[in-house]
Order: sequence, then structure tokens, then C-alpha cells
Amino acid sequence: MSLFPLKPVMIRHAAFAALLAAAPVAMAVQTGQHPAEDATAAAQYKSLHVSTNPKLVVAGEYQLDPHHTSVIAKLSHMGLSRYTLRFDTVSGRYAFDPKHAAASDLEITIDPKSIDTGDKDFDKRIAGKFLQTDRYPSITFKSAKARIVGDHVRVEGILDFHGVQKPIVLNVTYRGFAQSRMGFSGETTFKRSAFGVAQWIPLEADEVTILVETEFVKTRK
Repeated sequence: MSLFPLKPVMIRHAAFAALLAAAPVAMAVQTGQHPAEDATAAAQYKSLHVSTNPKLVVAGEYQLDPHHTSVIAKLSHMGLSRYTLRFDTVSGRYAFDPKHAAASDLEITIDPKSIDTGDKDFDKRIAGKFLQTDRYPSITFKSAKARIVGDHVRVEGILDFHGVQKPIVLNVTYRGFAQSRMGFSGETTFKRSAFGVAQWIPLEADEVTILVETEFVKTRK
């Protein structure tokens, strides 16, 4: 029996093996990955010694990092979708002492004119008609007390929105501490009509959920 018919098969197998060997490189090029940079990032992350133990946090005053903060509002639109919008300008401070965690002091200020739906004309309409930003130029939240519940923290405070002040509860998850930086995720739900913002209910839902992702950096003194 001749061996010649086997040669094309052997060549195809070799070519297939070469393609497999080249695939990781091709994928790295396509996705923009750089192994050397990834290794450096991994080493830097390891050196941070990120801890989720709040007792290891350095006590003091912290300022909100606007570059690593997002405040998202979600509400139902006609019952068809959970419509999402974002506030782009947020500032705040946080005083923390791990020995007295329940007495933590938090203040957040949001510029309602910074509302962002992805449509500038619609942004102006919401800011002017719903939020009346000329009359109410800021939205603020100030904590009154914090209570640790399992691995979460219930932060009770006063929301000043649309000229109305009412108590709300911000449910917070502590994400960790690294060097001079700490991170949190927060969520709260309230009825906007309770703050005098009742336009287009029920086409636009009354109940609004606020989602917060944020980091605070210790101030230097």
C-alpha cells in the first residue's frame, strides 16, 4: 500500500498544531492584551494587600473619589423596562473610626444638572421639568447613624431632594480597604412622589432605586 495518501493528512495535522500554538498570540493581539503589563498589574494588586476587614481601616477623614464613583437611578418605564440614568457630578466626605463604626459620618452631594441619559435634549427636559434644577440646585444625603447587619451596613440618614427632606435607609456593602482607599456599594429605594416629583406617574414609575458604587480616599493631614 502506498504511503503517499498519508502525507496530506500529516501536513494538515502539522498546520492545525501550528494554528493552535499561534491562537493565544492572535487572541492577545485582537483583545489588546499585553502579558507583560498584565503581570505588572497583578504584582501591583498583590502589593496593595486589599483587606475586607473593616478593623484594619485607618481612622480619619476620607474624600469621595469622583473618578471611581457612579450614582445610577433606575425606574420602570411603562412597565416595559427598568429605565436607567446617571448623575455625573458627585462629591462627598466620610469620617470613619473602626472602633466606633456605628458612628460613621457620611455626606454626599449630587448636582442634578449633571443627569445623563445619553440624550442631551432629554437630559435638559428631565433636569428642568422633573428636577427643577434652577430652584433646587443640589441633592444631598447626610447620615444620622449606621448599623451593622451581618456583612452589610444600614446607613440611616436624611435625603434632601427637590426641597423636601425625608429619612431613607442606604444599604451598604463594604468592598475593602487598600492603603489609603476604601470602597463601597450602596442601594436605596424610595417613592419620588414623596419628594414632590410626581410627573407622569404611572407611565414613569413612582418607585426609584438608586445604585451607588464609590471609593473614598483618606485626606492628608
